[in-house]
Amino acid sequence: MIGKGFEPLLREAAIKAIDAVGEKLAGAEVAADNAVTRLLHRWNALSRGEKENVAGIVIATATTAVAALATLKGAKKKGIKKAIKKAAKKVRR
Repeated sequence: MIGKGFEPLLREAAIKAIDAVGEKLAGAEVAADNAVTRLLHRWNALSRGEKENVAGIVIATATTAVAALATLKGAKKKGIKKAIKKAAKKVRR
């Protein structure tokens, strides 16, 4: 699959981006305890390997969703059964 070649680049970019946001908010005094700040505190506590695993899961989930949507979009003309089979094949790859 062509998208797999970009996975390491996407993973590294995602980790750097979230780390940058987490560092900026960690340096600032954040009085509000909301879901985003809790998530960023948890992210900052993760090791590098754990961050790579999370980024890999997010990338895999997003690519699967995009493939499924693209397949279902083409299903209007071909029929839903064929679309489901195509989506299943793409997910298995």
